Amino acid sequence: MKTASHSVDQLAVPCAIMRGGTSKGVFFLESDLPADPQLRERVLLEAMGSPDPRQIDGLGGADTLTSKIVIVEKSTMPDIDLNYTFGQVGIDLPYVSYSANCGNLSAAVGVYALQEGLIKAVEPITTVRIFNTNTRQVLVSRIPVSGGQPSVNGSCAIAGVPGSGAEIQLDFARTKGATTGSLLPSGNVIDEIYVPELGKSITVSIVDVAKVTLFFHARDIGIRGTETPDEFTPEILNRFWAIRNAGAKHIGLPPESRLPHPVSVIAPENYTNYMTKTTVRADEVSFVARRVGGPPPRLHKAFAATGAVCTAVAANLPGTVVHQVARRFDDHVVRIGHPTGVFPVTTRINTDGEITEAAYTRTARRIMDGTVYVAAQSRR
Repeated sequence: MKTASHSVDQLAVPCAIMRGGTSKGVFFLESDLPADPQLRERVLLEAMGSPDPRQIDGLGGADTLTSKIVIVEKSTMPDIDLNYTFGQVGIDLPYVSYSANCGNLSAAVGVYALQEGLIKAVEPITTVRIFNTNTRQVLVSRIPVSGGQPSVNGSCAIAGVPGSGAEIQLDFARTKGATTGSLLPSGNVIDEIYVPELGKSITVSIVDVAKVTLFFHARDIGIRGTETPDEFTPEILNRFWAIRNAGAKHIGLPPESRLPHPVSVIAPENYTNYMTKTTVRADEVSFVARRVGGPPPRLHKAFAATGAVCTAVAANLPGTVVHQVARRFDDHVVRIGHPTGVFPVTTRINTDGEITEAAYTRTARRIMDGTVYVAAQSRR
């Protein structure tokens, strides 16, 4: 990190803005950020313009899907290429949360590292083994390469992103117990948890692969399960978050963990794509899901990729809430119906219960690189 040449009041920090899947974030090299944790957090908050609902004085996009940072470095661990840290940056609140990974931005990590020269490009596919420091788990990224650089153009289209791009494959098969150390943190496929704010008990399944997630039937909180983001009122969001709080307590996670993320599910049903206003047909999906993150609680306008991995695995575990409503397809693909389309995840679990594949495809590209300027001294 260096002082901006035209101002002693600002620090200049190299960065890039990358899109990965349905998320967008600001990427930094580990060596370009201060080592002191408190100073690092201040720099990151300043860079994003938080806390402020518009993030008007920084690079954040005033949405949970665009208020994200990624920190990358070359790994010194055997058989690991990169270390990668994800941070969810508060918009209204001044925090950087490292409690979980972002599966969408994970797709951009290998692309960024190739472009920064951290790893060697291998044509036509570069396989990158990435250690995610948030979950302390390894994920594998397979990136198409042409002319020594990551390919950008291609025919891969994903719901929630306009157009198409080069297909990046990510496999999270080795991320079981990413948050809690156990596939089933409570030891059960089904739990009845009492939710004080609702005045009743709710049937849930809590599963931990890639990102610990809590599942419940949409009908149990009085919603259809096909609501658009515009229909998710603060009152509905608070119901989701109340179940999340009860679930966190049930498995011993502190409130500040912001996990497990709550997901409602229903059996396949027609609904309207929020972006295109076209119909997503019931026969296109395994089930319909709505996922809320926070705080404050907000509906994900698509579906978090790590959450999709966990949801797909849950659909293959007999007895879970998701398994109860899921349609089975013959190709091992779980098709999650979300507000802006369908998220497919290829999932295989062998007879011993081992997850041998939990993979999905994304696209990613570099949007901008340069320097972000932050105040040399705290202004808040």
